Amino acid sequence: MPKSLILKLFSGIIISILAAFSATAENDFPARKNYPNVPYISIDDLYKQRDKVTIVDTRSAYEHKTLHIRNSVNIPISSLDFSTRVRNLYAKNKKTIIFYCNGHSCVKSYNAVIKAKRFAKVSDTLAFDAGILDWTRRYPAEAVLLNESPVDLGKLISLSDFNKHTLKPKAFLNRANNNCIILDIRDSSQRSERIFAGYEQTVNLNDTLDIDKYILDAKTRKMPLCIYDAVGKQVRWLQYHLKKSNFDNFYFLEGGAKAFFETPYKELYEN
Repeated sequence: MPKSLILKLFSGIIISILAAFSATAENDFPARKNYPNVPYISIDDLYKQRDKVTIVDTRSAYEHKTLHIRNSVNIPISSLDFSTRVRNLYAKNKKTIIFYCNGHSCVKSYNAVIKAKRFAKVSDTLAFDAGILDWTRRYPAEAVLLNESPVDLGKLISLSDFNKHTLKPKAFLNRANNNCIILDIRDSSQRSERIFAGYEQTVNLNDTLDIDKYILDAKTRKMPLCIYDAVGKQVRWLQYHLKKSNFDNFYFLEGGAKAFFETPYKELYEN
């Protein structure tokens, strides 16, 4: 076979492999295509540079308290002073800021980069879109779970364990209406619509004393907790607190209030 043909075949194979890797990356990180102008950093590159950059957790204070990257700074993207805090943080040490959130399908890290550039006038930023769970599994010594580090990976709640406690909207509605203590853990700004017309209790995730009150009430009355958030993400972090409290009688609304309100009325209320 002529050498030129061999080179062409070899080049074709390489291109196919690179294309496959690119397609895999796009599938693994579906939000990247929606944020083509947001630069990101890989998990291993962040590990190598972790002492040379500033790592910022854009999630809620509760999520950060539950599990975070060691030495990361918590600046929730939803906070009113997000831009001011980012600007001051960068001015303090002039280090590249790496934003992260829960990863893969979470877009907070991308939006943080955009917000930092547009409003804080800080362009030396990157998104770490692999997120906290991938980081913890790869580098448990560089993560903190409930104030413990290195993280015991056996204490991470698996997706299957989480799914055991999730119910689709109709099933959740039936369960909640049948002798259940209902908790709405959404942020106050997300409560424009109520699912249970005031029969649910509103709880701030950062108020662990309030959460513990309802856990104790549920234990005493031998009733389950039916808990929902905005889109079905925050409840996963609440599960760590429930587990730590030795409470297992609870249900989450799959997809949160968003999924509930997007479900057709007939599907929810008619047999």
